Amino acid sequence: MKEILLDRLKNCKKLVIMGIGNELKGDDAIGVYVVKKLMRHFNREGEIINIKNLYLINAGTVPDFFTDILKEIEPTHILIVDCALIGKEAGAMDIIKEDEIANYSFSTHTLPLSIIVKYLKKFIDVDIIILGIQPKIIDFCPISEEVKLSGDKLVEILIKIIKELKLISLK
Repeated sequence: MKEILLDRLKNCKKLVIMGIGNELKGDDAIGVYVVKKLMRHFNREGEIINIKNLYLINAGTVPDFFTDILKEIEPTHILIVDCALIGKEAGAMDIIKEDEIANYSFSTHTLPLSIIVKYLKKFIDVDIIILGIQPKIIDFCPISEEVKLSGDKLVEILIKIIKELKLISLK
């Protein structure tokens, strides 16, 4: 996954990582889990944090609420992390092509991702990468161990990528 993401992010100058999901619905929370863990790694917290050319957004179930902020930020790349029914084993990760978004079922957010992506593309010259993680269970329960482990692996990968791309100032 690291190589695939690095290839998609090779010309990245300003990156937004947006986590989507409902923290009350088991594995649906994986996008939020990943972003919150990244925030903790950088000793930050909040709905939106900015460190130099990196923005982390906890969009919860309302990613459409952040479209105006994304237009202001004008990122070169947006990585959306979300729970998605990709037809693989629990915790499997896959990059979902923009033209195939409609073929997948995503988590419980207000607007379909396909509409959000089209809207953003209309206003920003941005590469949008959608990373779906296969859930085990979407119910009123904690995140499953399989999906949490995938989220932890993804966080490790993203930290390495952020450093390699020199998106933040390292002291």
